[in-house]
Amino acid sequence: MQSQKKLIGLIVALLCCIAMTGCSGNVMSTVLPSAFGEDAVFGEEAIDLKKVVYGHIAIDLPSGYSSLGTVDVTWTPAVTIPDLSLPQYLSTTFYESDGTYFLTQWTRLDTDKFYFKPLSNETVERWGHKWQVTTFTVPTGTVNSEYAQYIAFMKKNDETLPEAFAVKVYAKRFSGRVIVRVLEFVPSTGGSVLIPQFQELYPITAYSTIGAQAGNTAIVP
Repeated sequence: MQSQKKLIGLIVALLCCIAMTGCSGNVMSTVLPSAFGEDAVFGEEAIDLKKVVYGHIAIDLPSGYSSLGTVDVTWTPAVTIPDLSLPQYLSTTFYESDGTYFLTQWTRLDTDKFYFKPLSNETVERWGHKWQVTTFTVPTGTVNSEYAQYIAFMKKNDETLPEAFAVKVYAKRFSGRVIVRVLEFVPSTGGSVLIPQFQELYPITAYSTIGAQAGNTAIVP
């Protein structure tokens, strides 16, 4: 009986401490398991900010970003591919927070006769993977056919866009026929002389053949 009274007394003291502003933060950091996350509120579950780009490729978005939706952005290869339906599409999901955007996207060549060449300088590490990184500045009034599509989607959600965006493009060749990318848009001014489009950054080539008479095709990763 005495031990039960002591236990009840300890519980009451703990609850009183939690109710006090001065010590609630320390107690919560001790009582709440780390699985709740640093920004978790008592009694609420932490929001999972891990977003899948394609396959096993995912990114961790900073807290505060919300999804604006997904849109298919059109692009056309720089080479002629007889059996390929045009245009091709970049499946793109937009995330926004205070005027800054993250876009995750992927495209898959709908042909078995051509492939994306391996990317050069795919060496920058982020989100647990290595990427090729390209940077430039895009004015919101751009006539670039690819980036005008991104800006148009943003304008549907925010009519007060900045003069321009500093853009950082993270690209990874997932396979010979799939490119995945993450685009980071940060408010800026001015504009780059060169704003490369998707088809200019990721060259496509035909599968090479070995023994044309036998009809054998080389394996391309």
